[in-house]
Amino acid sequence: MPREYDVVIVGAGMVGASLACAIAPSGLRIAIIEAYPLKNDQQPSYDDRGITLTPSSRRILEAIGVWPQIQASVNSIKKIHVSEQGRFAFTHLDAAETEASELGYVVVARSLGQALHRQLSAYANITLVCPAELKQFDRNESDMSVEISRAGTVETIKTGLLVGADGTHSLVRRLSAINTRQRDFKQTAIVANVTTQRPNQATAYERFTTHGPVALLPIDKNRSVLVFTVNKENAERYLTLPDKQFIEHVEMEFGRRLGRIEQIGQRRSYPLLFVEALEQYQEQLVLLGNAAHTLHPNAAQGFNLALRDVAGLAECIFAAIQKGLDIDDVSILKKYIDLRHDDQQRVMHFTNRLASGFYNDFPLLVPARNMAMLMLDVLPDLKTTFIEQAMGLAGLQPRFVRG
Repeated sequence: MPREYDVVIVGAGMVGASLACAIAPSGLRIAIIEAYPLKNDQQPSYDDRGITLTPSSRRILEAIGVWPQIQASVNSIKKIHVSEQGRFAFTHLDAAETEASELGYVVVARSLGQALHRQLSAYANITLVCPAELKQFDRNESDMSVEISRAGTVETIKTGLLVGADGTHSLVRRLSAINTRQRDFKQTAIVANVTTQRPNQATAYERFTTHGPVALLPIDKNRSVLVFTVNKENAERYLTLPDKQFIEHVEMEFGRRLGRIEQIGQRRSYPLLFVEALEQYQEQLVLLGNAAHTLHPNAAQGFNLALRDVAGLAECIFAAIQKGLDIDDVSILKKYIDLRHDDQQRVMHFTNRLASGFYNDFPLLVPARNMAMLMLDVLPDLKTTFIEQAMGLAGLQPRFVRG
């Protein structure tokens, strides 16, 4: 049976779709397997969450042709205010103190998803196999046989490279017998869009509490995305509270920096986990996005890190094509990990340290946290370094990021 595709991507969420758009100009034959109909509101990647994008992510989305399609619906973050409940210290970051015009951006996941799929449809060499589910796969000497179920029928397609972009509970990872390092933070993020009494002034707020961060991310003049993190055992109670009572809890934790919360949209919940695949690639196979590393959202780094991984993998694939190599050559995948290792480890350690440091009342940690926030606020060189890392521009980055 001849090989139908050069690359098969499992998962048409934001990461899988971004990779397809990134490598499509190569002319490779690409298939995307997706279980959910893309116009269905049940598609979990494309709901009403606010997605925070760093300047590095903007450069990548510009390179793959998606940014112009979402630019009108993107809201800039000019300032970031970080504080801890009940403590005196805080950190204030301002784009005016840097060479950047913005510190980041916020876009509703649904808008980004629609733009990605419009871009996918512009390429004749991308085939969307949807709705369909992966059943299993087998490696052969020269390719991979991928068995899928579609419309009640089981069929087999052949590919050179299989990409698992199928989320935290990745089936590709499980079928590959790849072990993981995991941590259950025992927290749930409750996310909703809110309208506040005062304009947000393009400011993102994050307040650390003993039960997790409370964040407001600007999506319009008076509208923000609320991320209210609670202990897992209390999540259901907060989800079922009447709007008025839920808003009272939020205002008690966050305060009224933006006045009263006047309106709140539908609440959705997301359990918070850390998952790291101990192998990100095998022969003819690579993991991306949450399948490779699922992070705590306390620093809004998860999707941005995944996009830089997309850019790194695309760079290695293009380099292989230019050299006349097969893109599924295991040496290509090793080069990809070599390119991305330091950035991945830096971000994973940072988010895990935040999760451990801020949700711990050990007596010596409290003054240390306050001192660290004060130092970050008053030392310009330290602040510049921190901002550069948070923007995804520090260290060796893929060419899409470097421009």
